[in-house]
Amino acid sequence: MTEARILVVDDSIDARKGLSLYLNIKGYNITEAENGEQATELLKTNSYNLVLSDLKMQNIDGIGVLKEVKKLHPQTDVIIMTAYASIETAIGSMKLGAYDYIPKPINMEELELLIQRCLEKQRLIAEVGGLKEMVNLYEVSKGLNSVMDLDKLLELIVKLAADTLNADGGSIMLLDKKADNLIAKAAAGKRADIVLGKKLKVGERIAGYAIEKGLTVKIEGSIKDDTRFSHLERFDGINSGITVPLMRKNNLLGVINLNRSAQKEGFSKNDTKLLTIFATQATIAIENSYLFNDLQHEKEKLNTVFCEMGNGAIITNEHFKIIIINKIARDFLGLEKNKDFTECTKDFEPSIPLNEFRKNREKAIMNFDLVKKKGNPLFLSVSASKIRDKNYVLVLRDVTSERKEEMVKKNFIRLMSHKLKTPLTSIFGFISALRVKETERKLNDTEKNSLKVIEIESLHLSSLVDKLLRFTLLETESLVLNKTTENLADILKTVIKSLDLLIWSNKVKINIYSEINTLPNIFVDKEKIQEVIENLVENAIKFNDSNLLSGRETRVDISGHLTDNDFIQVEIADNGPGIPAEEHEKIFEKFQQLENYSVGQVDGVGLGLPLARRIIESHSGKVWLKSEIGSGSRFILTLPTKTE
Repeated sequence: MTEARILVVDDSIDARKGLSLYLNIKGYNITEAENGEQATELLKTNSYNLVLSDLKMQNIDGIGVLKEVKKLHPQTDVIIMTAYASIETAIGSMKLGAYDYIPKPINMEELELLIQRCLEKQRLIAEVGGLKEMVNLYEVSKGLNSVMDLDKLLELIVKLAADTLNADGGSIMLLDKKADNLIAKAAAGKRADIVLGKKLKVGERIAGYAIEKGLTVKIEGSIKDDTRFSHLERFDGINSGITVPLMRKNNLLGVINLNRSAQKEGFSKNDTKLLTIFATQATIAIENSYLFNDLQHEKEKLNTVFCEMGNGAIITNEHFKIIIINKIARDFLGLEKNKDFTECTKDFEPSIPLNEFRKNREKAIMNFDLVKKKGNPLFLSVSASKIRDKNYVLVLRDVTSERKEEMVKKNFIRLMSHKLKTPLTSIFGFISALRVKETERKLNDTEKNSLKVIEIESLHLSSLVDKLLRFTLLETESLVLNKTTENLADILKTVIKSLDLLIWSNKVKINIYSEINTLPNIFVDKEKIQEVIENLVENAIKFNDSNLLSGRETRVDISGHLTDNDFIQVEIADNGPGIPAEEHEKIFEKFQQLENYSVGQVDGVGLGLPLARRIIESHSGKVWLKSEIGSGSRFILTLPTKTE
């Protein structure tokens, strides 16, 4: 049927043109439709042997085209093309009357084979066209796709086939590929009880021969007259039989057998063709049942895992309405189905504003904490992951004991920091007194040098204590931001001025790119963002001491640009020794202090970068590192430009 008329529907011009060109070369008469709307208009005035339709299209999609075809031209077959092939796709399209579906990218040889089978089916129908039995059998067979219980489906298939073809009995035998045998799963007629459960090896008797060869077998009269089966014993009373393999896409599922014993008239050629047509539809229905049962089984397993998992778990839709929630999450939050997650956490204090969580949908994973405001302490760590582009899975973990332990440690650090302030005050007092003696020339050179060392180390110790206090304060309390509209260039000037002595003593060249001056204002807590940038620039200088030894100029470059999502991206780059990839995330952890690979340990306690990350993320931004050994480091952060 090379002159067959085929309508190709796809909103991708390249995919449509490529498919049409291939099918034209193969001799088919091709008409193109660039979308579902154009296809439905063409169907009103034209008829086609076959419609190839893409599943995902704007407005009228592939399912809409399928429904229109079946309404206007019931005899026209439809093959669905989809890049989203799934069990649901198969079952849904088959139930609505599609002949088959094929996944993208399309294997042209497989498509051509599918088209040939479809047209061959149409040819067989045309040859026996006009027969009431054929029409009834084919129409009834399409209803098989609505039956998903395999046992009921097999019984229905045998009954429909036997009744329509006036057979006295029949059976369906399914292939067990592991055991390499056929098992009778459904039977009809007087011998049903004997046949049901019977097993045959592949190649054994007529059914085994049919499945081994993949051929339809028709027997008339005594099997002794058929050279293929002359060695077999005849079943009493059976004088005519048909066995048809149940096969789809070269996948053998089993065979269907029909027989006549009470009637002298045997099965005709038309009967064989009818059963072949019916077997095609029955095979699809059986395969759909397998898929449906597999889906149900997997769904049950997933539900069991979801409900029994050790952590709380919630699945929401794109609007954060709860779809599924397990018992642990319900116990944590007291949530019910079909409620908004953010509205149901009013008794908890989030570590980030939950309206920011709702806004930042482009992030694949977000992590935050929920702390219960009243009653017994409860700290929940929440990890939200995006699935299927829209839905979210939220995993809630009770970290109360961990947080309590952290709080004890932080309180201890804060207490010790406060305690250290008192002796430091005394030390600075005595230093001041000794400075007076120094001005009065009452100290010798050794005493002067000792005093200088004491003063420097005391200042260093005081700076470390201040950082510890600031860090513990931010960690133990909710981070309150005093956001105002600020100019990034002005913030950078303030930072560079505060680091003037460090920059001068290390002979560092600071290069602020001119595009910084053209960027829009940012909406931030000025003091906290200054602290972040100051920390990053200070690190870029401290970890760049190797340049002094090598004679290279120490350089820090600061640049920025506007992203496409209302954020400014700022980069602080140095030409230092670089940081290995395995350390990129570690350095944002508390108390992680890297060694400079050229000059040894750099002073610090490893709190600056964790603090920087917390401040940036509290502004709904991100901070990360790009670096390679020998190629310097680039710290990148994003800052919001729009007010809330």
